[in-house]
Amino acid sequence: MVPARAVSSAWNWWLLPVGVLVALIFLGFGFWLGWNLISERIAAQRLVAHVADASRIDDQVRRQRETNEALQREIDQARVALQGDVCRPEGFGQSPLTPPQITPMQPSSLPPTPQGQQAFTGTLIELLDQATVLVLGPLANGQGVGTGTGFVVAPGVVVTNAHVVAPLDPQRVYVVNRRLGRPIAVQVAAQTPDPAPGKPDFALLRLPADAPALSPLGLTRVASRLDPVIAAGFPQAIMQTDANFQALLDGNLRAIPELAVTDGLVSAVQNLPSGLTVMPHTAAISRGNSGGPLVDRCGRVVGVNTFGFFNAEQGERVSYAQKEDSLVAFLTANGVTVTELTGPCQPAAPAPQPASVPGGAAAPATTPPASPAAPPAPALP
Repeated sequence: MVPARAVSSAWNWWLLPVGVLVALIFLGFGFWLGWNLISERIAAQRLVAHVADASRIDDQVRRQRETNEALQREIDQARVALQGDVCRPEGFGQSPLTPPQITPMQPSSLPPTPQGQQAFTGTLIELLDQATVLVLGPLANGQGVGTGTGFVVAPGVVVTNAHVVAPLDPQRVYVVNRRLGRPIAVQVAAQTPDPAPGKPDFALLRLPADAPALSPLGLTRVASRLDPVIAAGFPQAIMQTDANFQALLDGNLRAIPELAVTDGLVSAVQNLPSGLTVMPHTAAISRGNSGGPLVDRCGRVVGVNTFGFFNAEQGERVSYAQKEDSLVAFLTANGVTVTELTGPCQPAAPAPQPASVPGGAAAPATTPPASPAAPPAPALP
């Protein structure tokens, strides 16, 4: 009997791969069919939706157009009104818009003429130009030059802030303006102690006897809210772009910067806890204005610009001047006699323009006699 032979089944090697392949085919077909169905449904949807009613939009556009037309009518009416008469309030003295360079000075706005000097004749800006001085000198620590402002209150006597001269070398303090022609060495005769904001802050400078004569400014206690005022001085915010100022600091004694003036109104008259009376005002001042005069439209000193308050977050800036009352007390205590002027400020009418002569040239104007030349002053370091 022959033994039976083992027979191998064909499922042993091809059944499993074929099954997997068939499953993959059906799975891929299912994905393809599902994707086509989803794509067709998305394409059939409307992607634009109505967000507003067209009629309501048209109505809003019409109302906005009517509002714009009404505003334009108001603007046209305001332009017509501006071409008419301008309100000129009484009781404020001269309008702040009147240029000070054409305002002639009245004798009642000036202190008595010092003996041996000629009475000042000229305009308000000319008075400020010759009576206001740049105070400067090397710092006592040898690290630069300090500057400030001062003004003449009596023959040969200049007032400034104590905090202007305190850091300077007391043996090398100078004053200069275009009338003086060059820096003149001065003596620091007196100053208030502890010149901190809110406390009396004055210094007294004496010019040498041979210095050119400068006409003093008048002093007055007459100052109240809304009075127009002018701050005169040499603020670094303006001087930083003046080539003459930089040249002077570099040692050119003939380079003299032009006096800077700003105008504003007295905001208030306040008594501080220290007893000092100050006047916040809106005439812009900055570092370098310290010690300079705050004058009314008649050129009378109503205060001494000393410090300012600035709030960067709120954009607030307030200028402060020590009122003239404190200055007079300081001068009296140091033997300087001044005459206080009284009465409201009533500036003269602007001076007429010079008449023209044939050919279009202006008629020649008279000029005041030139002051004697100043002796050579020691050079700044």
